[in-house]
Amino acid sequence: MVELALGLGIAISLLFTEALGLASAGLVAPGYLALYLDRPARLIATILVALVTWAAVRFGIARFVVLYGRRRFGVTILTGFVLNLAFARLVPLLPVETPELRAVGFIVPGLVANTALSQGPWVTIGITLLAAACVRVLLVLIAYV
Repeated sequence: MVELALGLGIAISLLFTEALGLASAGLVAPGYLALYLDRPARLIATILVALVTWAAVRFGIARFVVLYGRRRFGVTILTGFVLNLAFARLVPLLPVETPELRAVGFIVPGLVANTALSQGPWVTIGITLLAAACVRVLLVLIAYV
């Protein structure tokens, strides 16, 4: 099922890029997110970590280090990874029990943040969620998920 979601996510991401000129967050992010569309807490946590990562790189790290190309990608993925680890450690300390409040994977928030650095966070989040919804619809039609 994961393989099918990833393949569909890559195909839909490429179609959106060609048709709309807008990129979803990495080629694999819509496929992974499509598997969690029925868990809004996971999506919210992923978007939250991605936005904090975007802000940290855009308004923090990029002011002190020249970031472009692979360096920017690597720094954004690493920042998202570290912030996701920190978020995962902080959630159990909340007074309310929220076991589902964690991001989808460790790389997806960094992929969202990296694309957001190029085309803006709201466009990136919107197009990525739209692509994930399309993947989910196709998964339901193909595999009855």
